[in-house]
Amino acid sequence: MSKKNRPSTVNFIVASSALTITRAQAILFLPTLQMFRGASPDPWLGPWVTDSILGVILPIVIYFMLKGSGIKTWTLFIIYSVIGAFDYANGLVTQWLHPLPEEIAGAALVYGALIASFTFQLLVVILLFRKDVMRFYIK
Repeated sequence: MSKKNRPSTVNFIVASSALTITRAQAILFLPTLQMFRGASPDPWLGPWVTDSILGVILPIVIYFMLKGSGIKTWTLFIIYSVIGAFDYANGLVTQWLHPLPEEIAGAALVYGALIASFTFQLLVVILLFRKDVMRFYIK
């Protein structure tokens, strides 16, 4: 389908997903883990590795969001978004159980960023099940 026929909901999904590109910078936090003689608790390894991977592949996912079609493409977006939402939820639990030191990031910043990102990612998952979005991808 052309850009003209793309529902505005799809544009919102793409824009909301694009906002999560900042998760790619999590790779820079890995050296701050205690296992590497840093100050950050080691349980952050999982969320940061997942963030890094999701952030690096996001441009490819966005390309397919804009150019792709078919049930496999739509399913890819759901899987990517569900894993992303789960990762943000995992980050919230990790911050609760193993808070980052203030010199790495303040608690208010971590919670605020994770809650906002989780909300956007969950909204994307929900919007992917709208009839107009499903019709756009699944012909």
